[in-house]
Amino acid sequence: MTSFFYDQLHEQQADIAAAISQPLWQKAAAFAAHAHAGEVPPNEVPPSFAQATRVAVTLTAVYHCQDAPVLATALLHNVLEKTDVSLDEIESHFGRLIASRVERLSRAPDLDEGVHLKRLQACDWQTRLVKLADAAAHLDDDEEALEERIHKTMPVLDLAFGNEQPVLRAQRHLLTLLENARLAA
Repeated sequence: MTSFFYDQLHEQQADIAAAISQPLWQKAAAFAAHAHAGEVPPNEVPPSFAQATRVAVTLTAVYHCQDAPVLATALLHNVLEKTDVSLDEIESHFGRLIASRVERLSRAPDLDEGVHLKRLQACDWQTRLVKLADAAAHLDDDEEALEERIHKTMPVLDLAFGNEQPVLRAQRHLLTLLENARLAA
């Protein structure tokens, strides 16, 4: 049994090491860190950047997604909502594909979350995968009451459709997290 857990941990560490060594990961992480830097005093990690990093690490370590544009999208997914960075800036640094995914993941303050999730259903599986990892990260965040986090996460499961292995892993992961959260509530 110990060997199984060790092997699983070793695989996750290898996946993370492979992801963070990608030049696109490094570029997106640096861009996002700089963009979020104004959220907190110097020498502190901005919460929005920490959350985006958790999303990217979940994608690589739990969902086994090594796709560089998907991981870059994860690192940048909240930049439009939380900073003054424009869509044009993201596109000029990272290209149309990543900018488009970041735009789709960003929700305007006046847009209902249900409408936003319906729009995400029309997106490619990679964009939906980032939202699933984002939901997992928020479920683990203790800024809101647990019941509220469970309530917000449930509708995101509708994005877990398709036969792609990372999406299937995300669905199982999110279901397990929700089950554990309900037991803890």
